[in-house]
Amino acid sequence: MPQATPSAVTGRTVRPRLFWRLLFAQVLLLCAFLYLSLITLAGYLLMLGFDGEHPQPQRLMALAGGGLILLVSLWLLKVAMPRRISPVMVEPESR
Repeated sequence: MPQATPSAVTGRTVRPRLFWRLLFAQVLLLCAFLYLSLITLAGYLLMLGFDGEHPQPQRLMALAGGGLILLVSLWLLKVAMPRRISPVMVEPESR
């Protein structure tokens, strides 16, 4: 009589790690592309704001929009970066 494997007995579905790693890499690349697009949009609006060929209200709106987008993207970069590069191990005090 053949024995059942442990995964078949417990009813768990084993998913390959490669799938999740590729999915994580794909999401990471998509986030980097979107972040780079956000920075590029802010730069374009700032350049448009400093251009003298456009009317003054349009230039002010472009400067305000570009500055706001730049501040938001810098805040996102600050939030996304870890506080420490290496993890700190805290040992409990012995009594």
